[in-house]
Amino acid sequence: MEENILKKVMENRELFVPSLFTDRQITIIEKYLNHHHLDDTEKAYFYSTIKKKIEALRTLKDEFYITGEGMIPERMEKAKLILKELKKEKAFISGSFLYKKDHEDIDIYVLSKRRKSYHKGNNHFIFISDNDLRKPLFYSALKYSVATFFPSLTPLIKRPELQDLVITYEMAITEVFNKDDLKALREFVFEYYLQIKKEILDSYSLFKKTEEIKNNGDKEKIRIINLIAKELFVKTYSKKYSYNYFSSFVKKLKEDVKIEPYENFFVYISLGNEVKHECRRAEA
Repeated sequence: MEENILKKVMENRELFVPSLFTDRQITIIEKYLNHHHLDDTEKAYFYSTIKKKIEALRTLKDEFYITGEGMIPERMEKAKLILKELKKEKAFISGSFLYKKDHEDIDIYVLSKRRKSYHKGNNHFIFISDNDLRKPLFYSALKYSVATFFPSLTPLIKRPELQDLVITYEMAITEVFNKDDLKALREFVFEYYLQIKKEILDSYSLFKKTEEIKNNGDKEKIRIINLIAKELFVKTYSKKYSYNYFSSFVKKLKEDVKIEPYENFFVYISLGNEVKHECRRAEA
């Protein structure tokens, strides 16, 4: 059932009663939206009469919720057309396709009870649940999208394990040395804003923040990454825990350097010592 239409009927009941809905029908709709129990008579009435009227209203619906700046108008219209042909109650299109002219792959998210993912030509279909939409990654996608619905939900933000965050940091630094695409940097910047700024960046904002770092030389990239890494590690976890973790981290790296003296190891060691110093200073 299209709950958005039901909610609009309730919000504008004076426009629909008695021309389209009776007072009794409005009462039943209200009970349905509030998840109150419907008796057998109300259920029968709901599905035999009210549902038909809602489905009729739905055929007139051509409403899309567009969230985000910098979308290419032609891409926005194509997204609307895809969603219209898809005929799904809750679906949205997000990602680089909406703001990058050279990006042809289209991420199409569909809310479903079953999770699955597949490609069909340039279309990448991603089926997720309502609960998945509360996860920062999917919530970020919805924040920059063309959608068939407007969500009323609160994202679920969790603190990652320190070890996992350190691995992402190491990958971001390694990407700089290897001249890679800096995908880990994107993930690291996203986590920084999530944990420190308490902000879930939408996909376009994340792209711009990452590009600001990528447009620098390698030394400056590393300096910026280390700055946000130090703040992230020091402020997200207790000073004692971070100090102990990075004491072991630096000790292990110094042993590894003697065996395989990779340049990025020295960057990690420098960051580890800075975090230790900051933790000591904060505890003093």
